[in-house]
Amino acid sequence: MQSVEVTIMSGENLRVGKKPVKKNAFVSLRAGSSDQCCETKMSVEGGSNPTWSEKLVLDLPALHAGFLTLEVHCKAASGNKLVGGARVPVADIFGGFVPVNHLQFLSYRLWDATSERNGIINISVRVKSPEPYRSSQALQPKTFGIPAKEEKRLDSVVTGVPAVWFGRHCTY
Repeated sequence: MQSVEVTIMSGENLRVGKKPVKKNAFVSLRAGSSDQCCETKMSVEGGSNPTWSEKLVLDLPALHAGFLTLEVHCKAASGNKLVGGARVPVADIFGGFVPVNHLQFLSYRLWDATSERNGIINISVRVKSPEPYRSSQALQPKTFGIPAKEEKRLDSVVTGVPAVWFGRHCTY
């Protein structure tokens, strides 16, 4: 199972109703519709532009989570109020040829409960490498790749190696 390290960096122009958030904003993070949830601490400074710089780690069940859900809440005397939420497609994190432990910086528009724009959340994401499997079989060489389709030989493999050239990913 892979895990994702999400650093909740900051928010921009956060409002509750039409009023700017003053303090006590926090972020909850969930994978898909699972019950596994992480939360940041409350930001007591920053007002409508809070900073958290807090790392949250989630385990992603293979192929089950199609998105990560980020929700910004504000603690008030009457209880927690939803400031806004965003869904981060898992394809944004795992898509293409993103190497393991590569740090990505992403920003997403937040939407409130009435489907109105309500600020931006800035995050960084890193896919953590799975813990190495420890057994005598781990010492055996393994072949990785996709079987090549040839009429006479079905035992050969094709290996794609991502190469970076001027910030673009290419496959040779």
